[in-house]
Amino acid sequence: MEKISLQTTQIDSLTNLPNRTYVIESLEKKLSSTKENKKLTTLLFIEFDDLARFNETFGFDIDDKLIVQLSHKIASLLEIDDILARVGNEQFAIVSQNLHSEESAEIFAKRIITALYEPFFVDPNMFYISASIGISLSSANENNGYRLLKTAENTMRKVQKDGKNHIAFTRHKDPSSLKKSIRLMEDLPAALENGEIYFVYQGQYSHDKQRFDGAELLSRWQHPKYGEISPEIFIPIAEQSGMIGPLTIKALIESSKMFAHLDAAGVKDFSISVNISSVVLMASDFIDTVQFVRSNYNLVGKKLNFEIMEETLTQNIDNLVQILEKIRKMDIGIELDDYGTGYASLKYLALLPITTLKVDKSYVRDLEKDTKRQALFQAIVDMSHALDIEVIVEGVETVLEDDIVKKFGCITVQGYLYSKPMKFNTLLNTLK
Repeated sequence: MEKISLQTTQIDSLTNLPNRTYVIESLEKKLSSTKENKKLTTLLFIEFDDLARFNETFGFDIDDKLIVQLSHKIASLLEIDDILARVGNEQFAIVSQNLHSEESAEIFAKRIITALYEPFFVDPNMFYISASIGISLSSANENNGYRLLKTAENTMRKVQKDGKNHIAFTRHKDPSSLKKSIRLMEDLPAALENGEIYFVYQGQYSHDKQRFDGAELLSRWQHPKYGEISPEIFIPIAEQSGMIGPLTIKALIESSKMFAHLDAAGVKDFSISVNISSVVLMASDFIDTVQFVRSNYNLVGKKLNFEIMEETLTQNIDNLVQILEKIRKMDIGIELDDYGTGYASLKYLALLPITTLKVDKSYVRDLEKDTKRQALFQAIVDMSHALDIEVIVEGVETVLEDDIVKKFGCITVQGYLYSKPMKFNTLLNTLK
């Protein structure tokens, strides 16, 4: 964390951290230099969930003591030139120019959330703390520190409505980017109808069976003006516009067609995994929709899996358990994607009817060089097998990575080494 010289008016008296005034002034300086040094300035706005509630039971100053502990915990996660400040009663802000992309900012925010899974102690009592984090990423044209701070705060307020330990981004778009997003939102309904939205499949190779025994169905968009649109762009647009439901139904119908072709080709014991957004999963009519599609599109008895993101586990857990149990009663598998990126504790795995863990590709990188990572990987595999959960390892791209993974048991792999995303006919020819 950056060592800084503060005036009295810039210091928070409880934590001795910089205060809101200093953050805004510091942001102004960093943003003004952004064009010269071409560094992305990232601001994370963190609010802890109602620490004052502990005071009624454990003492009038418990929240203050926890704030001090939290300041030390978060400071230990920072780079040397990051700035940590207390900007409100239960609010911290982090200013960083060490996070070079949205992905790295998200990974860092997840590290903070993960750190909160460990209990905090104010003797002799133990406390579990949750938080919401709003993230603002500066653009080359952004030069207003107050606006960047308030944008992150407003984003945090919105994400608080989704539950505890949530993260959300605000992206500062230039006018042309904003115009494109609006155009894509307007074009998406027609794209679903006219075939611009299509599907590809990435095979999942079983080392145990020595063949492909499943595939993940992935959506793509070929736009007439903008060309190929990344799912990372149009899936959030679909969620925001309410089109993610129709897109999901289209994907389920597509999986029905594929199962019919597989049966005709004599391909047996093959699964298809369909990604289910948390927006869709938690919708009140989702189970009824699945039951209708399953009954009317010949999906009964098929090896269909629903793939959910690890972050979905931060939803209302009681409601989530009921939803997933209803899905399992329909004999649909539940795959937990990107496992190991920060959300899923052992408690969730024991509580929820997960059938498959998809281990995040970050665990595969340099696995052969890191004995600690190998031990962690082995623990994930052993734990999964003990819970009768299958394991799929994502992101296997080299023979060396594959050889290392095979040493940990009969694991299924998904990655470019065995299969890039491909059209259905290409996949079918691969299976014959």
